[in-house]
Formats: sequence, C-alpha cells, structure tokens
Amino acid sequence: MRRFSSLVLLLALFALTGCFGPVVRPTADFTWCPDGSEGKLDYTFFDHSTTVPGHYITKLFWDFGDGSDPQQAFWNVSHRFPAEGTYHVTLVVTDDRGVSGTVTKEVLVQYPAVIREWHLTLGWPATVTGEVVNRSDRTLDSVVIKAKFYNADNVRLTENTAEIAELEPGEIALFTIKAPEYSTQIFYATVFVDSFTVDCQEEPYPPWSNETDS
Repeated sequence: MRRFSSLVLLLALFALTGCFGPVVRPTADFTWCPDGSEGKLDYTFFDHSTTVPGHYITKLFWDFGDGSDPQQAFWNVSHRFPAEGTYHVTLVVTDDRGVSGTVTKEVLVQYPAVIREWHLTLGWPATVTGEVVNRSDRTLDSVVIKAKFYNADNVRLTENTAEIAELEPGEIALFTIKAPEYSTQIFYATVFVDSFTVDCQEEPYPPWSNETDS
C-alpha cells in the first residue's frame, strides 16, 4: 500500500513538472508612448513579449487599470484614458502551448504638450499669444495649437492654428495665432493643443519568440 502511494505521488509530481522540468512561461513585457494625433489622452502600447524558442505568442489581453473592459489584441494596442494620473496596466500573454505570462507596470498618463498661459488682443486682426510647454521626457516633433474665435453670443466666427516644431523635453515655446478673418464681433477665444507628433522609436515588428537570427 505504501509503495502504491509513493507511485501516485511520483506520478503527480511528474504531471506538475512535465518531462523536462518546470514549465517555462512566456516573458510578458511592453513599453508605451503618447499618441497625439487627436490631442487627447491616447497612448499606444507596444508589446515586447517573448516565449521559448520554437513557439510564439498567440493571445494578448490588456487591462488598462482605469475601469474599462480588458482588450484582446494580436500585438500593439491604443487606448484613451479618462483622466491624467498613474495607472497600473497589465498585459497577459499566451503562447501556442497554452502557457501564459503576466506583467503589470505603472504608467504615468498626462498631456505632454500643455498651454501654460495665453492672451487675446482684440482689433485687426484679433490675436492670441501664449506659451506651450513640453512636460514629457520625449521630443515632440511638432505641436499644433488651435484658437477658435467667438462672438458674445457664443457663436464661433473663425479659427486658425499655429505649429511649433521640435519641442524638447521641458522646453517652453511662444506662439501667435491671428484670426484669419476680420470681424468686429470677436469677443473671446478658446485655445488648446489640437495635436502633436512624437517619435516613439519602437520596433516595427514583434519578437514573437526569444530566438535570434544566426
């Protein structure tokens, strides 16, 4: 009876560890970069997960830690956050063996380009002047600032933009936006970052396994 129990225990250990030792899980990993195409709190997440040689990642599940539903994707994914803040983003990857790996990282979500201050001068033409700052750790290749001009009844009369090129981290730049049309009715304006571009310098294709070219 004792010999039978020992055999059962050995079989159980064999089933848990497999023929060649413990199962090696995929290594889940990712980086991220702000996506400024719409001037919102959009971020692109780049998958850098790997698994054992001869196998590949088949499923990715992203949990952005903001209360939204987890998202399944084949590779990279974009997400819009509801507000600035620090979020715990989790990536779960599964390879073709059905084995999963998980990683969670703290992601600081903020608007990289921010209007510090601005002023409206009425007359011909009505002109907005102000400052924009890059508060991210990446160079912004371009920042487009838009001003909309309104009358006293909140009717938009006209709008225009200004573009700042090569805004380095921490750099402050001055901008001027003139109303393209003359109007004595211009009463106030709104000013905001319309879009920006940033070089994320990420790999164009995913490393599906940890194999290297010989």
